[in-house]
Amino acid sequence: MSIQKPSFIVDAMLGNLAKKLRILGYDSKYFSSIEDDKIILIAKNEKRIILTKDEQLTKVAQKQDTNFVLIRGSNELEQIIQINAKIKLDRFVVDTNNSRCIACNGKLESVEKFRIIGKIPEGVLEREKNFWMCDSCKKVYWEGTHFQKLQEFAIKLNDRIN
Repeated sequence: MSIQKPSFIVDAMLGNLAKKLRILGYDSKYFSSIEDDKIILIAKNEKRIILTKDEQLTKVAQKQDTNFVLIRGSNELEQIIQINAKIKLDRFVVDTNNSRCIACNGKLESVEKFRIIGKIPEGVLEREKNFWMCDSCKKVYWEGTHFQKLQEFAIKLNDRIN
């Protein structure tokens, strides 16, 4: 039996946090501009946890019995530790097979090299073996040089919470 990971709705002030959570495999809806009442409605309807820096939003969410985490600071490592303190998250792993699209939150699916010819730089096509495509916006991903930095981020997170 697999335990359902929590899903989030992230307010407009926390776009980078939304991207990090997506990379770590967490379903994280994000809108660069959205009304507080819409955030609460989506959270309630989709059983999402609100992540926000907006204290007023947390007060309204609390009155409406909607889960939230009030985020402090701008360091993503610290922000995820704050989330983990309130909602126990899994061990953090950067695994492209479980990551979500940083652009739209869609699911990533493995894709054969021949299907993406012309969609990514030629050098990347020659150098990399594995590719993933978002099932929603069709953005293509591969484990480039940034992947090591993301792995190190996950290791630091795990060191801090364990």
